Amino acid sequence: MSTIKWNGRNLLKTIAENEAAATRLYRAIASEARIGEKFFEILAQDEERHAKIYTALLDKYTEEMDIDIEQSDAEYVDLLIDSNVLFDDELIEKAKKIFAKPQIFDLAERAERDAVLFVSELQRLYPDLAKEEMEIVLNEEKSHLKKVLERKKESQSLLKLGL
Repeated sequence: MSTIKWNGRNLLKTIAENEAAATRLYRAIASEARIGEKFFEILAQDEERHAKIYTALLDKYTEEMDIDIEQSDAEYVDLLIDSNVLFDDELIEKAKKIFAKPQIFDLAERAERDAVLFVSELQRLYPDLAKEEMEIVLNEEKSHLKKVLERKKESQSLLKLGL
């Protein structure tokens, strides 16, 4: 197995962009009272705070992100970054028009699963990078995912009951 020099700046940048996009998505959903504006506004506030943490890390670690990793690892993470689907303005506008709660929760689930995956990879590759903050953020993302999945399951149950 061969190791290569790899720079995690794109990973950190992708995470920051995802958090900012999730903030916009959740705020758009929160503006629609039919879904549960308080729940999504709380998520938006957390994501906004996370985005600020990642942006500050990007500013702080501009040159210090080079690491030696297995080539297959670098290819894997680069593929995750390249295939990342950002919640852009068009998708956010579409989300505002979705009236089925399970679909809204599908979007939120995707955002939270991606967050858990990306933060886990960041921690694995950079175990000493803002260790305490990353642990807190990861736990919050896992908590978000759990809450979203619970609400998704609940909304699907209500849908089956015709409520």
